Amino acid sequence: MSANNMTIMKKLGVLSLIALAAALSYFTVFYKIGNHMIDKYLRNGKTDQRTVEDLKHYIEENRVSTKDDEALYQWCGAHRGVDIEVFVGGELVFMSLGNVKELDAPVIETKSDLKKAVRITFADTTADVIIYDGQRKYVTLLVLTIVISLALFFGIIIWGIRREVRYIHILNDEIHVLEGGDLSKEITVRGSDEISMLAESINEFRKSMQNQIEKIEQLEKSNRMTSAEIAHDLRTPLTSLIMYLDFALAEVEGQQPQAEEYLLKAREKSKRLKDLLDENFSYTTMTDYFVKEKQEVQAYVILNGFLNDLVFSLESQGFNVRSDINYGKSTIRIQGDAVGRIFGNLYTNIRKYAEKDGDIYIRCRDKETHLEVRIENEIRIFEGEKPESTGFGSRIVKRLMREMDGEFYTEETENRYTAVLRFLKVPAES
Repeated sequence: MSANNMTIMKKLGVLSLIALAAALSYFTVFYKIGNHMIDKYLRNGKTDQRTVEDLKHYIEENRVSTKDDEALYQWCGAHRGVDIEVFVGGELVFMSLGNVKELDAPVIETKSDLKKAVRITFADTTADVIIYDGQRKYVTLLVLTIVISLALFFGIIIWGIRREVRYIHILNDEIHVLEGGDLSKEITVRGSDEISMLAESINEFRKSMQNQIEKIEQLEKSNRMTSAEIAHDLRTPLTSLIMYLDFALAEVEGQQPQAEEYLLKAREKSKRLKDLLDENFSYTTMTDYFVKEKQEVQAYVILNGFLNDLVFSLESQGFNVRSDINYGKSTIRIQGDAVGRIFGNLYTNIRKYAEKDGDIYIRCRDKETHLEVRIENEIRIFEGEKPESTGFGSRIVKRLMREMDGEFYTEETENRYTAVLRFLKVPAES
């Protein structure tokens, strides 16, 4: 770690020093101003009126006389920080800070005392009472100043910590974005402490992952193009080979049974190889659909034509089709060319593996979150060798549906096969 970096411990130490300096400054200034105000208040001979009224009420309620030292001590004890002196006829007869009887000489009331004194009627006579409540005020000021200073100290500490916590929350939200697969979101780097260094490391990791993914995508694209080019280059001579095999079969048909059998097998294998190359070519070029923008259209508008074409094509091949279509008023999110390819794959699959004597059921229903299309057919029973399936067609349909936020799956029983397409519905605007 660089010497210039401000670590979390250093930041916390600096924050504590700032908070302490602020708290001490506040304590010094506020306590000094408070003391000055109390001194000025006391010099003016002002007494808290509530204390005076409380003393009068106590004397009247308990019928306290000027000679009842115990009662007066009891009142002062209940009012911590308050002391009193009682003068009768200009002479001190009671003081809460001592015992008048122990004084060497009588204490006479001065003019200054008269200014501060309050006339109160006792049970036996009326006396001048001087109330000293300054100590309580000083104690209250000290306690209040300490409490506010501590609150200021911890408030500054909490503010600094909350600032770091907010930054951690920002990083947490940005990392969740990365978890969702969006590596383009840059991580916020603020400051130079350990958390910032961690954020910077995550950012570098994000960039590295983004570069790696781009390289992988470029490699996959290159592989797909190479595979597609190879498939395309092989399809042309294979088509010519099949054509020549057809010519040869025409020449030997009915004349050379052995040669005809060999030619038929050669043509069958050549056709099979061409079909595999066609499927591989289709699969490797499938990603071209993904870069096209998906649209939100009414289900009837986009699917009606495809389903009608599917029904017509199957009936033209001799299949008996029963359809039950209900689009509702749903709007679905699709990519038009991809939907055409999906139904083309399903048509090819039915034509190869469906039993012509059995009915084909095509149903469409408007569900809560999806528009569901179900195509059910009876599985053909082959007398000879059953044509081998590579599964390319189903994988293509499944991937295309997934890219449109939909779903494709199949259900198969002993003699029935069902293909299910579930197109995602767009929520209706409220």
